[in-house]
Amino acid sequence: MSEEPYAQLNLGLHVRDDSERVVENRRRVSRALGVDFENCTFARQVHGDAIHLVADDQPGAGRERFEEGIPETDGLVANRPGVTIAVLVADCVPLLIYDPERHVGAAVHAGWRGTAATIAAKAVRFLEEECGSRPDALLVGVGPAIGSCCYRVGADVVKALEGGSGCQEPLAREREGRWYVDLVRANRGQLLAAGIRPENIEAAGICTACQAEEFYSERKLGRPTGRFGAFLSLR
Repeated sequence: MSEEPYAQLNLGLHVRDDSERVVENRRRVSRALGVDFENCTFARQVHGDAIHLVADDQPGAGRERFEEGIPETDGLVANRPGVTIAVLVADCVPLLIYDPERHVGAAVHAGWRGTAATIAAKAVRFLEEECGSRPDALLVGVGPAIGSCCYRVGADVVKALEGGSGCQEPLAREREGRWYVDLVRANRGQLLAAGIRPENIEAAGICTACQAEEFYSERKLGRPTGRFGAFLSLR
């Protein structure tokens, strides 16, 4: 188990925690989920919009060494049983997308930059074009992320998000001369615009900053801080 400031089961190998402890944390999570640690696959996330299908020789990439993760990728796709994909977050939006018809899935990391670049919509399009998925058949889980109650940003971020979200409702609100944006709503808007049915999207509704005692929050806890994960496993 990691020590402070990483003592909440940190899963990030890139945040200056002891790597052996992080790997042990990842093993514990794998056991708790009932998945094979050897096939747990991680990316070197860069707040971009790249989506990558895990190749035959890539299950397990990055599980013990950060530099061995799939490079410059913020969305992983798995299309065969036995593969587990994960994204790591500490305020950003984790999205898990599953196609029960094709038995394929995606794990997506959507920070404000990735959201502005429409990574959620691109993940849906990737599943549609590369895996034969029907958007209206996809199921989406939205994990804990910083809420509009706490996510204070500049006007440049508001402009970037509202320019590409596809959401018909305002994403930002002003409070005491400051702008606060709703990343979850922005990603939901993209998913709906991409053809996902509203009833097929389920959000945790948990603000990581409000509940920083349970979830890592870089905004609330500052740096350095750890990362928690969202995992999707095909069986």
